[in-house]
Amino acid sequence: MATSSPQPQPNDDHGYALPASPIALKTRLNEALARVERLEREKKNSMAREKRAKTTVKSLLGDLREKNLINEELKEKLEFYSDLQIDLMAKQGHEYTKDYREFALTLHLHGPKAYKYLRETRHFPLPHPHTIQRWLRSVDAKPGLNKMMLDMLERRCQGDQAKYGCVSLMLDAMSIRKHVQYNPHTQSMSGFVDMGDGNSETEVATEALVFMVVGLQGHWKTPIAYFLTKSLSPETQRVLLSHALEELHARGIRVVCVTMDGHASNVSMCNQLGCELKGDPREPLQTSFSHPVTGEKVFVMMDACHMLKLARNMLQVNNNRWRPICTSYASAAKSYI
Repeated sequence: MATSSPQPQPNDDHGYALPASPIALKTRLNEALARVERLEREKKNSMAREKRAKTTVKSLLGDLREKNLINEELKEKLEFYSDLQIDLMAKQGHEYTKDYREFALTLHLHGPKAYKYLRETRHFPLPHPHTIQRWLRSVDAKPGLNKMMLDMLERRCQGDQAKYGCVSLMLDAMSIRKHVQYNPHTQSMSGFVDMGDGNSETEVATEALVFMVVGLQGHWKTPIAYFLTKSLSPETQRVLLSHALEELHARGIRVVCVTMDGHASNVSMCNQLGCELKGDPREPLQTSFSHPVTGEKVFVMMDACHMLKLARNMLQVNNNRWRPICTSYASAAKSYI
């Protein structure tokens, strides 16, 4: 009886050995194709992450400017954050850093269209507008010197001394409507006189005195303090100004001049600081005072527009006294025509 020769068995000793069954072979092929597809997808995602990681604020500013989503002034403000990497703004389980918060707040407040474009069109991980509103509600905006703004100026000054280290300090008082209301955030009543010292007052405020810092070497400005007042005396105003100068000096910021309008209380304050703005008209004016810390000269500059208004009002009030002089000059001018 003839015996059949044994059939060769597949060698399964190696991973590359082909299975005998076509179905098993097809299964192996599908698994290999799926693995290749997964690796290609991971490679694509990795390249996209690497590209986004190299995307900094600086690389986006030109694109936003070309699309007219930001102006030159906002572009200069955002250049301070040029080294921030957009893709690393918010990782799972981590809070936004202080620099990222400041960048998001600045862009959202001054360029909402650009913010919406980056968040919804470019899909950058910018915080939701509701998060921005929550941050703004938590900002300490009580009367007095704003420590958050002063600390921000200090950091910017450390990063760019030429642009942020030399400033002009402006102060102005504006009338406000007398109104008292409950503030649910601070759980207190607001609208009373408040000098930022924590003392409770019973008088309702009628004015807001604002201090603002303006850069002399760059197009930027920021308020650093405000006070709710009523009939503020020149002596108290002098103390507030000296305190602001000391705080700015402590953060490495040099105040070259102080700008204000020509109100009588401002003139009196300057005279108390060491100026001579209402002396003998035959003597030269003293338009500077000594810095309370360094002793350097701090110059006083009256607002030109307000001074022109004062001159106009003086001429208008004394119209009858000036009319003969004007008539005389008009007659003399006609004789030369």
